[in-house]
Amino acid sequence: MQLHRMLQLLGAVVLVATMALVGRMATTEWQAVSSASDSLRLLEPLRAGLVAMEMVSRERGPTNAALGDAMPMTQVRSDALQQARLRTDRALIALRDAVAAGSPGMPAEMPQRVEAATVALAQARTVVDQTLTLPGARRSAERIRSAVYAMVAVVPLLAPVNTALAGGAQQAYPALGDDVQGALLAADLREYAGLLGSHFTAALVKGEPFSPAEHRAIDETRGRIAQLRFLIELRVRGGDRPASVLQAWETVEARYFGTAQTLLESVLREGDTGGRYGLTAADFAARYVPDMNPVLELRDALLLQAREGAMREHDRAVQVLLWALLGAAVLLAALGSALYVLQRRVLRPLVRATGALHALADREHKAEAAPQPPAPQDEVAAVIGAVRLLQQQTRRRHELERERDRLIEQLREQSATDYLTGLRNRRSFIAAAHDMLLQAQRYGFDVAMVLLDIDWFKQLNDSHGHAAGDRALQAVAQVLRTELRETDLAGRFGGEEFVVMLSHCDPEAALQFALRLREAISDLEVPGAEGQWVRMTASLGVANSRSVGLALEALLSAADKAMYSAKNAGRDQVAESQLVTL
Repeated sequence: MQLHRMLQLLGAVVLVATMALVGRMATTEWQAVSSASDSLRLLEPLRAGLVAMEMVSRERGPTNAALGDAMPMTQVRSDALQQARLRTDRALIALRDAVAAGSPGMPAEMPQRVEAATVALAQARTVVDQTLTLPGARRSAERIRSAVYAMVAVVPLLAPVNTALAGGAQQAYPALGDDVQGALLAADLREYAGLLGSHFTAALVKGEPFSPAEHRAIDETRGRIAQLRFLIELRVRGGDRPASVLQAWETVEARYFGTAQTLLESVLREGDTGGRYGLTAADFAARYVPDMNPVLELRDALLLQAREGAMREHDRAVQVLLWALLGAAVLLAALGSALYVLQRRVLRPLVRATGALHALADREHKAEAAPQPPAPQDEVAAVIGAVRLLQQQTRRRHELERERDRLIEQLREQSATDYLTGLRNRRSFIAAAHDMLLQAQRYGFDVAMVLLDIDWFKQLNDSHGHAAGDRALQAVAQVLRTELRETDLAGRFGGEEFVVMLSHCDPEAALQFALRLREAISDLEVPGAEGQWVRMTASLGVANSRSVGLALEALLSAADKAMYSAKNAGRDQVAESQLVTL
């Protein structure tokens, strides 16, 4: 092959390789731009969803105050309630419009979920209005609780919408994970704080002590609030947070976890000593609700940080993309110039010299000294080196992309796993349980649900410390892993409560499994304080699909009732439809 043909071929190869590498770089950065844009588009519906959830929760304040008024309701209460409803309706309309517009990563069922929440809110308002038409003396505590909890039930219908939107934003740009999850946790904290206040309404209105059910609901809600406080603090204190987020969290600590908790403790004491509260439901709301507002400020600060982070990534990716295109243009221009110079200054003179030599040889039949061919030039080596460098950079980029994908998969796995026990967390368990129930419906096999609660767990924590409590939870989790088959599911359902779903399991086998599990747990010992060894027991409730059906909620409810039957029977028990004597 002639030299000038070889150089042309080499030039073509270099051109194609350069275009491929630059194209790959441009594609990668364009995907980064698209991902950042998608996350920004999803953050707006997410904010609308969180505001809608906030407005529904806020509406409970004037609603509870109105329920505390004697008939007729005062004009001030009526105006406040109507304004709250108007704010809620506007927020739901904004959310409906946001999800109706659609966006990459947004599930198609979002509009239906928002519509379901809107319908549930209308029904709850009807219950409230019917209660408000009754004279104060005829508003029983049970009637007031029904009205209150009808409003409470609306917010969980909006939670899947916000979770899906947050998941889409994180999937588009995983770096937003902590900020978006922190905002969701702050919204949950505001909701549970409002729910905690709602638990007080019936007792305050009727001037009665708290019922056992109300005490249980208050304790469960306060426990969830404590968990949310811990999770939020992990995200706020970890990493490089702006001063606005830190200041917002400090305000939450001072006001809600300070002033508001003092008020709650005072009301609880009065409720335990006869119900002489000294304040109405409206007075309580006026003092309690303002101290929840800093939680919303924290939520907004985290959302703002997430938005700013997505915008920074978008701007960075756009800038890199433009530089890549500009660099590609410059590189192609330089390559064309080099080939042009090489053609004119090296190849053409060489061809002419060769032709002249052949002409002389033909004419004079003797060879003359020809010009020496140019030795390999450093510029050629530099071009090859540049191509190799680009290849190395591309390989490194691929390695970083694989590492990023691995980290994303690791984060996805961690989000579905309880960090302490290594079992599935509540959300992951429920999703997997739904899948198993669909399989059971399709293929017609039995399933069973087992709920277990470690007995006297709070006393263990109080007497031996939280480290001993953590070891107890880990020991129970290890027993579950040992006892379960590969087809079964297990998860930590919250606190010291665990849940198991057994596939292809008839009622008798489920009961025998629970009995073995109870015995295995009763044999456990964990190191406690001062070198003591602490034994554990657990109360277990069993439900099966033959008796309850294949609805997850029904199985969980039946197992929960059975578990409490076991606890009421003296703990360290297994209960099914009736108490099993051990």
